[in-house]
Amino acid sequence: MNDSNHDFHGPAQVISRNDVGAVALCSCGHLHLNLEYLTLRFEPAAFRELVGLLAFAQRRLDTDARLQTDTAPSVDALPMH
Repeated sequence: MNDSNHDFHGPAQVISRNDVGAVALCSCGHLHLNLEYLTLRFEPAAFRELVGLLAFAQRRLDTDARLQTDTAPSVDALPMH
């Protein structure tokens, strides 16, 4: 991400929200992904890449039987939402 052209970060407009978090568009043009106490800031192209990555992972989870399980996760496993 290159911040050279975006020095001012003003108010952000929430464009999507659910129980997991929110996505807001900053006046500087960056997208902010707010998850509980964490905010990640992306340039639009990087945000699109992230969306593609997450959509691909979700499709794999939905369609690959090896990734689907009916058992409770191991206590050693990282939480996945």
